[in-house]
Amino acid sequence: MKKKLISLLLCSAMAASLVIGCGSKEETVAEAPAETEEEAEAPAEDAGELPTITFTHGYYHDESEWPAAAEMRAIYQEFADAHADEFNFVIVADESGAEGIYNTALNDLGAGSFYDIADFGGWDITPVASAAGAIVDLKPYLDEDAAFKAGVGVCYDQNLTSDGAIYSVREQIEGVGFWYNEALFTKAGAKVPSEWSTWADFDAAVDALVAAGITPFGLNAGWPTNILLAGYSQRSEASRAFYLDGKAVESFDDETFKESIAFMQANVLQKIDAANFGPGGDSDEAYRSEFFAGNTAMLFNGVWDAGGSVDCAAGAENIKPAVFPTDEAGKKAALLSGGCGFVIGSHLDEAQTAAAVEFVKYMTSPEIAARIIEKGIGMAPSTEVDYDALAAAVTTDDAKLLVEACRLCQNADYQALGLGNTFGDAEGEIQAKYAGLKDGSKSVDDVIAELNDFLAAAE
Repeated sequence: MKKKLISLLLCSAMAASLVIGCGSKEETVAEAPAETEEEAEAPAEDAGELPTITFTHGYYHDESEWPAAAEMRAIYQEFADAHADEFNFVIVADESGAEGIYNTALNDLGAGSFYDIADFGGWDITPVASAAGAIVDLKPYLDEDAAFKAGVGVCYDQNLTSDGAIYSVREQIEGVGFWYNEALFTKAGAKVPSEWSTWADFDAAVDALVAAGITPFGLNAGWPTNILLAGYSQRSEASRAFYLDGKAVESFDDETFKESIAFMQANVLQKIDAANFGPGGDSDEAYRSEFFAGNTAMLFNGVWDAGGSVDCAAGAENIKPAVFPTDEAGKKAALLSGGCGFVIGSHLDEAQTAAAVEFVKYMTSPEIAARIIEKGIGMAPSTEVDYDALAAAVTTDDAKLLVEACRLCQNADYQALGLGNTFGDAEGEIQAKYAGLKDGSKSVDDVIAELNDFLAAAE
């Protein structure tokens, strides 16, 4: 299945490169011309000439539109300035963003070229690019440098391929747990999530909130419901094992998965009224606005929602981060997804490759990791971040919340990928069942049978 997908993508890339000139390298990155045999054997740089590499990224936004983009560009430029005597580090902001960079790479692969180094964000170019031999395996560099390996954190294991290579790492990861309104829990006399020991505490808290006339959470048939399902799936060794199997599962007729679907139906979906369950997908974000308005007690979303606490109607002082309980008393689980991120082209010579690797090391260093968190950009994968120092350094409510949310995710006993990362295309099939589970038109057995039909059709 994987080989077939790669072949199809490569064919598509080749066809696209012949038909359209979408995002030419003149617009995004200097194109490497085809080398003759004599040129390939010659030194890449003339004597005395500094090596040059071009880095392409998607942080093109004006500061008034997104301050984080300006901060990221400043981080890139500081690296270029610091190494100006060693190599020319050319920085290019692509206004098509990570998706555009990905699409351009597909076209370029069909034409036999690739970026020097690019940030693909969550768009995973590595299966196609590695099959074409177009990108560098970073694992040898990581294995020889403990600090570098610590800097990429969860990306080391998550991005390790079946052939034993690591083709990409990121300076930011998707850290996901949930948020709660402490005042509403107190009003309901419910145990707050920071004190939960097992999922039984979650059930008891939801019942207490409902009994007090407080909506426990808002959901839609998409992202937030998937988060809760993924969190609950980390409850035991058996359920984690099935979840980890993800894209390789041959049947959803598994007891731990059935239990997860039954939990979602009985303890989640059927305990909120229709007004707090949006029928739409991820574009329906009423669940967020309702939480920050102080109308719901929990929000299933990532660390980035720390920013939503600023001047929110619920009161920033009431908004707290949490990670998921398990059924192993006191142990916690979080969802951490690294995604693709930085990819280095294999066409670079030794000096250029060394410069590109040095940049990736810089971007995953503890100093930059701390800066990414402190400036409110996101969560860094580094396991070397000093969260105590960060907590003492930041002053605003949203910054303090982001630091604490990142700390909780990083220190969780179990760290899993998100539902989409784990189950691939089956994610959409799973979320398509939520509405039926809520209104009772579908049973757990119905859902399992339909998911197995989907697997059979995919074969």
